[in-house]
Amino acid sequence: MTQQISSKTTRNSFRSTASVDALVKRAKILKRLREFFDELGFIEVQTPILSHDTVIDRHIDPIEVRLVQNSDLNEATIYYLQSSPEAAMKRLLACGMKKIYQVGPVFRAGERGAIHNFEFTMAEWYRVGDTFQAGMQLTSDLLTRLLDTQPCERITFQKAFEKAVGLDCFASTGLDLGKVALEKNLIDRLDWSEDWDDWVHLLFSMIVQPTLGLEVPCLITNFPASQAALVQISACHPRTAERFELFFRGLELANGYFELLNPKILRERSQIANEERVRDGKSQLPVENRLLEAMEYGIPSATGVAMGVDRVVMLAVGADKIDEVIPFPIEIA
Repeated sequence: MTQQISSKTTRNSFRSTASVDALVKRAKILKRLREFFDELGFIEVQTPILSHDTVIDRHIDPIEVRLVQNSDLNEATIYYLQSSPEAAMKRLLACGMKKIYQVGPVFRAGERGAIHNFEFTMAEWYRVGDTFQAGMQLTSDLLTRLLDTQPCERITFQKAFEKAVGLDCFASTGLDLGKVALEKNLIDRLDWSEDWDDWVHLLFSMIVQPTLGLEVPCLITNFPASQAALVQISACHPRTAERFELFFRGLELANGYFELLNPKILRERSQIANEERVRDGKSQLPVENRLLEAMEYGIPSATGVAMGVDRVVMLAVGADKIDEVIPFPIEIA
């Protein structure tokens, strides 16, 4: 369903929803972030926000842009506003860059709420040679620099899920998980889904996530392999992937991957994601893209992480809504 956003101009609608103090704090956090990476020898890059290609994810909907090439023939070329700079940054790794970061706008359709805006600011970075563990350490160090926090605690997805929900997710069926969701009034019927991943995602987001990092920032590691399209599978725990997420005070701040390097596997996962999108009533996205070409050429081993800058600023200023830390959300953009 397309969400309708009002563009009606009203008295004082020119005003920023963020205070001057919040915007000054935001600038200071961005300065700290750049200083952190600059001190480590990272190179800041800038990749296109408009591209022929887009990452295929069941739950992320890119914003499509049609550029008319010939108005008489009604011919248009389809581009996508990028939901992440991931694909282009990995192409730069294939070109020989070793340590890169980027800060800029990204776009996701339909994501509007207290902590979501269609356009938001993402910081993303890659360092060739980093292991899964090294990627987590770098993320912890960065958050400490940005918010003066303690180092992050680490807990596996499986243990965090069991602690909050009372079930081992990997030992539970979709029916088992659905019964818990029903008991907790998250759904009103057990036929809400037949997909194990749907139940796990629902319980994690609604029951587990609000308990994470309440005092000390927390890195949740080893997500289910089925929830990690661009990630390598763990050699030690094959039902999990080398993916982590950073949480602080119940808020998800960052998502990190030990990056998948095999183009054949990415094609297969992209096709599966498209099938899931069709079942969800969404459109398919193009499978063939320049990231696959770069992977076939050869991308060196690396860990990559994406961090939501707006949410970090929210924590820094004690904001409850993203509107308090961005000047012009979608309704008045």
